[in-house]
Amino acid sequence: MNVGFITKSNQKGQIVIPKAIRDNLGIEAESSFNIIVRGQGIYLYPISEVIGPVDTENSYLEILKKTKGAWHNDNWEETVKARRKIELKAAKKRKELW
Repeated sequence: MNVGFITKSNQKGQIVIPKAIRDNLGIEAESSFNIIVRGQGIYLYPISEVIGPVDTENSYLEILKKTKGAWHNDNWEETVKARRKIELKAAKKRKELW
């Protein structure tokens, strides 16, 4: 595991991004971020350009819907159905063996 900068959260759970990182990424006061939770990690992506006005939390949601990334065309319903079918088949097999 690479260790770059270590920081702690305060009582409110807030963390400070070290100045070297802020300077490197061009993060200034009032910068906006896209926050993604994956596994045990949190990924922060500074938002440098925004399409249209951003007045409310709903505006951010609309912008993110319009600018979907790599998974835009994935059919999650089919993936969930296929996974469920596999899980049920495995459970049935275990029950029969038991």
